[in-house]
Amino acid sequence: MGKITARVRRVLTASVALGVLVAATSQASAGGFYIREQSTFFQGTSFAGNAAGGDLSGAFWNPAIIGQFSGLNSSSNYAFIFPDSKVTALPGSTLLGLGLPANSGNIGKDAIVGASYLSYQISPNLVLGLGINAPFGLSTEPANRFWAGQTQARTSQIITLNINPMVSWRVAPGFYIGAGVQFEWFKGRLKNATGPLVISPNAALEAEDFSVGFTAGVLWQPTSWTSIGLGFRSSVDHSLDGSLQFAGLAPAIGTAAVRAGLETPEIVTLSIRQRLTHKLTALGTVEWTNWSRLKSLDIYCQTPSHPALGCVAGGQLRQSLQLQWHDGWMFAAGLEYSATNRLTLRGGGAWEKSPVQAPDERTLRTPDADRIWASIGASYKWSDSMSFDLAYTHIFVDSGRIDRTEAGVRLLADVDTSIDILSVGMKMKFGAAPAPLEPLK
Repeated sequence: MGKITARVRRVLTASVALGVLVAATSQASAGGFYIREQSTFFQGTSFAGNAAGGDLSGAFWNPAIIGQFSGLNSSSNYAFIFPDSKVTALPGSTLLGLGLPANSGNIGKDAIVGASYLSYQISPNLVLGLGINAPFGLSTEPANRFWAGQTQARTSQIITLNINPMVSWRVAPGFYIGAGVQFEWFKGRLKNATGPLVISPNAALEAEDFSVGFTAGVLWQPTSWTSIGLGFRSSVDHSLDGSLQFAGLAPAIGTAAVRAGLETPEIVTLSIRQRLTHKLTALGTVEWTNWSRLKSLDIYCQTPSHPALGCVAGGQLRQSLQLQWHDGWMFAAGLEYSATNRLTLRGGGAWEKSPVQAPDERTLRTPDADRIWASIGASYKWSDSMSFDLAYTHIFVDSGRIDRTEAGVRLLADVDTSIDILSVGMKMKFGAAPAPLEPLK
């Protein structure tokens, strides 16, 4: 491919490094605690067409896509997420009856999500790639910490970092298969008040784990106008080891070692990219997320005896957070218009079915509901080797109701949520035109 200059190395290294740093601060805006904002390009269509090629960032959903790119390519994407989610306790809530305020204030926290990708063509038929993402995340904390829901949640935080090396092989003209390995670090931090007073200390749980999964996909281009992609991201089974302590109490109480098991859901994405004219392209996606595997979050004591923290014996089930979630679905459609040889405009919408479908499944930590996505975006080709993406999304989340009793305290509440997302991206390309397909031997 030719010698890569020191300047190019610095640009690529900085791109990936910034993606790693930003990926650590995450806010879920899709169903459950899934972060869909892995691509500025596809955010502009509400992720319609995301597994059918056209942009390197589609490799998050379908690793076969990297086979479309010759030479050396990089893509950096940054999404700025602004949630507005308010919870209002209703009569029947235990702590509301004790005189605590009814309103949580905004429980959402602004966040930045980064995603970076690299691809390198090592032969006319074989391309290597790398994705660095935060596929799952959560950050909620009521603006009003003293209110009627404080014993169920004060702070909830999930952080992930996923490094995904991948490979794509062009097995025939217009047909690619791809696969990759997920190396995923997962950290969770949960806090809730231990009582109804403003001075009630927090029970603080923190745990983390590193585990492995895989990705796979196929990309088929039966004609130059049609592209169909099917991608799969496996579940990652995490065994989270950590500690439990009461913040604000005497140090003599100490901490208890705990363990919790959590499996992230499988994700299957089917997309189509169909050119209608030389300037107009239609895109569509159906995505399934296996949230139904998440029935509960069970926390077990590892400390042999710590009764002050509720751990009497090692292996004891200390707490079980019941969820009983359902499979998530998303249906997206969009259009892409080549306004000039440098400027491309796009837009799209989607309907997403939440894994949370009933008041007793909805929690303060994930007050999720069905939602509608509306997005617009654009790409500008600055030069033959550099282009920029921009996208904006507003998410209309259905009003929901919480009706949960935890540790004998009931919370009956209404939830109102909306989310705004602004995303920017930059792509760089180094190398020659696509190499011809080599005959299969």
